[in-house]
Amino acid sequence: MSLVRTYTVKMQSGDIWQFKYNLNGVLIFFNVLEGDLKPKQEKFLYLDGKFPWKEEHIKSWSKLFKTTTVEVGEPDLSFTAFWKIYPYNPLSKKKLSLTRFSKLTEAQKIRIFLKTPEFIKEKNKQNSAFPYAEVYINQGWWDQ
Repeated sequence: MSLVRTYTVKMQSGDIWQFKYNLNGVLIFFNVLEGDLKPKQEKFLYLDGKFPWKEEHIKSWSKLFKTTTVEVGEPDLSFTAFWKIYPYNPLSKKKLSLTRFSKLTEAQKIRIFLKTPEFIKEKNKQNSAFPYAEVYINQGWWDQ
């Protein structure tokens, strides 16, 4: 399950970098997969202020830097991913939840993934019960 968008940057030098952004477009992970950051690259990223801490920055890299390849991996907005993050309730009906989830637009699915962790946190703080998953989806509790 992945609620992040992954960008893999391959340089002509053979270096490979990986950037991961949350659904709000903010960087949450950076990793050098192949090679080492060279002083010139460190200067570019950190001193020159080119570090792509927002997703919109990394999107422009393939246009700005012709010697790099930027590959994008989309976030997992599937029902399976939702089912894994929503609190378990043995009385929730998975099939009905799937039917209701499949009727959501992509924008609604993004909002449900953004808002569900906040909803879970609030319900835990209140020590109150969670609605059945199908009710949560159908009544738009995630969008209130």
